[in-house]
Amino acid sequence: MLIVGREIGQSVIIDDVIKVTVLQIGSKLRMVIEAPMNMEVSKMKENKSNRVVLKKGTKIIDSPTLIGEKIKVTILQTESGLLRFAIDAPREIRIFREELY
Repeated sequence: MLIVGREIGQSVIIDDVIKVTVLQIGSKLRMVIEAPMNMEVSKMKENKSNRVVLKKGTKIIDSPTLIGEKIKVTILQTESGLLRFAIDAPREIRIFREELY
């Protein structure tokens, strides 16, 4: 699992074709995903087998999102207010902060 710090409006690029951005809509934080039309994107139901282990004081902002069959993205927030993407993907999938891509 890769944890990447992001601020509102910043993105990560996954495998050269997927762009994931965190936005604030009203008072809520939301994940916006741009992916090819043939790639399925769906919210995951929280259960014990897919639960993310968090450091003390970190909370999950929204349900994990499954992109395709192998990529899982979750937005986390630390107790100091910093935002993080928790990205669970196979090692061969490349992940970049948008400004470095």
